Amino acid sequence: MAGEALRYYRSTVSEGDLVPDLDNPPLGVILTGGKATRLRPLSEGMPKSLIPLLNRPLIAYSMEMLLRAGITEAVVVVGGQDDRTGPAAREAAPTGMTVHVAVQAEPRGSGDALLAAGAYLDGRYVVVAAVDTVLRGNEEGPGSLGEQVRSFLASGMDAWYVLHETDRPREMGIVVLDGERVLHLEEKPAEPRSNLALVGIWMVSPRAVERLRAHPALSPRGEIELSGTLSVMHEEGYPMGGAEFRGEWLDTGTLASLLATQRALLTVPALIAPDASVEDCTLGPNVVVGAGARLRRCTLRDALVAPGARLDGVVAGGEVFTADGTRTRV
Repeated sequence: MAGEALRYYRSTVSEGDLVPDLDNPPLGVILTGGKATRLRPLSEGMPKSLIPLLNRPLIAYSMEMLLRAGITEAVVVVGGQDDRTGPAAREAAPTGMTVHVAVQAEPRGSGDALLAAGAYLDGRYVVVAAVDTVLRGNEEGPGSLGEQVRSFLASGMDAWYVLHETDRPREMGIVVLDGERVLHLEEKPAEPRSNLALVGIWMVSPRAVERLRAHPALSPRGEIELSGTLSVMHEEGYPMGGAEFRGEWLDTGTLASLLATQRALLTVPALIAPDASVEDCTLGPNVVVGAGARLRRCTLRDALVAPGARLDGVVAGGEVFTADGTRTRV
């Protein structure tokens, strides 16, 4: 084995961490829908929420991110056919967070997914997070998620966007700010007026929730989209704010970006699941071996070995290996 290897699952929240104490903490809602088609074949037969990052499901990072911001109660919204995310979320929930599970019966958009949280939303300020949004760093400083939550609660605004600079503004939802007040929202603009992109975290007031329930905006496909409804509300004069997150926004939407995020987070050459078997191998840098995997006589770098994969005599770099024997160069 080359270099140091770890054989445990790393949590990003430790017992000594300080969770902000909010007088009236908002409700967290984690949206887990979507087929993760750009993560195939890794995502075949696997909900997006269970995609492994450092041998931990994405849902674990979402819950810990919210807890660090002072949010101690969250609803995890799952698809009608997903019977795996709920149990995984409860098992991975960090100490100090209460987790509920709600079901979105049909995939009818992000706004519909939020409304699936039902009575949990009543009278609550809500922080909505897409399960594939991973933020790192700046846990307490200016622009941190916790500070933005506090700013939103004190602002009297009906919605708040967590933003990050992007070098691809034509491919994303973009927000123009005046201080912390939203002036303009645009989706994939041909001529961007800003490089501040939506990261997949929205905050909404009780009034905004009721507006979404009563008069949702429909996409061309007939889906209730949260961003689309908020855009209409902004045009109608609902006050909205936002701020730039001054840490790292890590992408997990493609196999290449998942490997890059793995590289950014991994602090040792290799991370090996406790029940994986590794024999006569050289691993690293940036190698993660999943639960139950079996490796023999392999040399790997920049690689993700999915749970249950079997590799013998493989020499590779920049690849993802799945349990069915598929190897994908990224």
